[in-house]
Amino acid sequence: MMIYMAVTTLLLIYSFNSNNRSTASFEEISVKRINVVDEAGNNRMVISNQELMPNPIIAGKEYKRKIAPAGIIFYDEKGDEIGGLALSTMNNSGLRALSFDYANADAIGLLSQEDLNGNNFRAGILIMDKDLSGTPGSNISRLKLITENGNAGLFINGPDEKPRISIIVDSIGNPLIQVFDKNGIAKNLSPF
Repeated sequence: MMIYMAVTTLLLIYSFNSNNRSTASFEEISVKRINVVDEAGNNRMVISNQELMPNPIIAGKEYKRKIAPAGIIFYDEKGDEIGGLALSTMNNSGLRALSFDYANADAIGLLSQEDLNGNNFRAGILIMDKDLSGTPGSNISRLKLITENGNAGLFINGPDEKPRISIIVDSIGNPLIQVFDKNGIAKNLSPF
């Protein structure tokens, strides 16, 4: 009996240790959240549904997320959020966004948004300057390349986030180029 208990104990220990180092293969897996961690156990990527999506961490401090999307969050080696993929419904429209962040807020984003009945839609690229004040979530919107309900435009803002140049082609093909002075007064440059 003593030999049986010793052999059983050794087999259990071996089984436990070998399972911790092994890999598994699945055809399909359903989960609500997956944490991809580094050797120290810190999150480097989280894949989650909207109910379990973690709040953003910026400079080691947790903040309340404005909306809780399903998606993927990327983290740097310090544990701060540095971008992600968000899929959500907000104000009766579907929103899909991919962003990569500076240390304190968004740097570049790709987005598509469409209301649930399909009448209003937009897609674009947003590029920010880094806000050197260090205020979390506060960067400076500098460039937008966007199409919205059939109108396409490139909008370049000054460092104060006020529009300075816009190049637009509307939904029926009419072009418009505008330059704005420091007071926001537009001058049309279109020769059309």
